[in-house]
Amino acid sequence: MRPMMTSAGFVIVSILTLNIWGLPGKLTLLKKERIQGICNELKRASANPEGWDAVMLQEVWLKEDRKTLARCGYRESVDLNANLKLVDSGLMFLSKHRLKNARRLTYPRIPIAPGVAEEGEALVRKSANSVEMNHPEAGTIVLANTHLVSYYAEGEEDKYQSTRRSQFRKFAQWIKKLAAEKPLIIGGDWNFGPQNQELWSEKTRLFSDFIVSKESEKETTLSSDNSFQEEDQDRVDHVFASNHFESVDGRLAMHDPIEAQGKLVNLSDHFGWTETFSLPRR
Repeated sequence: MRPMMTSAGFVIVSILTLNIWGLPGKLTLLKKERIQGICNELKRASANPEGWDAVMLQEVWLKEDRKTLARCGYRESVDLNANLKLVDSGLMFLSKHRLKNARRLTYPRIPIAPGVAEEGEALVRKSANSVEMNHPEAGTIVLANTHLVSYYAEGEEDKYQSTRRSQFRKFAQWIKKLAAEKPLIIGGDWNFGPQNQELWSEKTRLFSDFIVSKESEKETTLSSDNSFQEEDQDRVDHVFASNHFESVDGRLAMHDPIEAQGKLVNLSDHFGWTETFSLPRR
């Protein structure tokens, strides 16, 4: 949970991002048990005054899982997925505070080509969602959650690098115009991190004045400590804030294992990441 701040002039805001690994059917492992474990963590956080103010979720592909997670203690949920589709964007927001003015940016569909259908990228609709969170002490804060195209290698080459760059540029242009001068927190599973120097430089250029904790430079959410990962990988899950905020801290979340069918497993193949920020009281 988040650290306490005693200054009466500032408000603390804590945001979690988590890719739940919610693939349908046999494409994922122990999903029912993992979803219940995530739900239990959300219930604890929503009941705790120091728990996350808002949660950005990715890969909540199935309608039934979105319904479950919407009932895990948080007051508000936003789900812009099309219910008639088996899978759509997979994005969700949860919040302790009122959410309004939900918006969606849908990235251009990836053409079906050899191997693409098996990867799933041509079947889902990678997107970005935004909402305005009405914080009782801080006023309106814009939240933006996106999931960019995944990493698929051909040899040593990332075959979707240019697609991901295009999606990220569209996201940046869209959300900066939408938020205008309002405080803005962006996050999600971007499928790139500091090791991808080309796209990390793009992030720095497009969001040059955005802040993040020093802790974020030391941790990865794709960790060999995770029961579903064999080795550490580049950090792909992020939360950044506009310069209206100051960083308080950042930390891994949703990392404790649960027992499922006689095994100790993690809640997802990603750990969650939470960033805590402060901003002046309204």
